[in-house]
Amino acid sequence: MRLLKTSEYAIRVLSHMARNEAERYSVSSLHRALGIPYKYLGRLMRKLTKAGLVDAARGKTGGYVITRPPGSIHLIEIVEAVEGLEDFDHCILGFEACSSDQPCPLHDQWGVQRDSIRRMLEEASLEDLALKFEEESEASD
Repeated sequence: MRLLKTSEYAIRVLSHMARNEAERYSVSSLHRALGIPYKYLGRLMRKLTKAGLVDAARGKTGGYVITRPPGSIHLIEIVEAVEGLEDFDHCILGFEACSSDQPCPLHDQWGVQRDSIRRMLEEASLEDLALKFEEESEASD
């Protein structure tokens, strides 16, 4: 399983916003800071707003802001908001009939890896990522 570009971008955007959670971010400022395509970013921010992870305000002092403390937003919520969690239920080889009763050749190994990835996404928060990014940024200065 690999996260889709949408999830990668959403995690990058929200971890960037988590570094200064009180600030309101425009699509333009996020585009400049992160290099994510502008139109794609606009659609992504609408998905994150619909999921309740960010709040949007229009006008001169508007922009997007995270709705909850970064420590309470876990990566699994972000993935679910922008692409869903269906990939966790699918066979890694794409077989429709793959199950415990009819396993594919990688069924057991994939189950272990899938559960590990899911657990990591459930445990890691935006606050964790923001702190790591901050540490890396300070180390490179």
